[in-house]
Amino acid sequence: MPEINVVHDLPQVAIPQAPPVTLDIGVPVINLPHFNPMEMEPEVEPEPVKPVAPKPADPPPATKPPPIKLPTKEPPAATAPAPTEQPPVEPKPLTVRIIEAIPTIPQAVNTAGTSAIAVSAALATPLLLKAIRPTIKKLAKKLQKVLGKKVKVESVRERRKFQRSLRR
Repeated sequence: MPEINVVHDLPQVAIPQAPPVTLDIGVPVINLPHFNPMEMEPEVEPEPVKPVAPKPADPPPATKPPPIKLPTKEPPAATAPAPTEQPPVEPKPLTVRIIEAIPTIPQAVNTAGTSAIAVSAALATPLLLKAIRPTIKKLAKKLQKVLGKKVKVESVRERRKFQRSLRR
């Protein structure tokens, strides 16, 4: 059997000796990732958004011709004024919108209470299962006896395994 020379048979290490050069301008330029943060100008107010009124829907085509009005001697009643355009809604300043977005105390208390109940229920589930499982198992065996089903007799090993599972 031939001897194995450990020094000559090792695979080459794949670590480069120098970083990869992306441009050959004389000085190596390395292509590194960089981060450009957003420019924040807190003193500049956003331009107001003008609300756009929805276009009125076209009336459905009339199936019957409109009734003919006969001329009367009475002067025509004053017609309803033409609908006027509503003034544009002024947008609220940013600080007011932020303050209005903060939840009220009842909302915060309700959310905190719901979260506390959910976390405590999640943490208590393993303990409740260990406490309730033996009782449920006994009730299931008694119910099977009453219904006339044959109850499987557990071996000593199975009973010990169950008791050890309760300790964990």
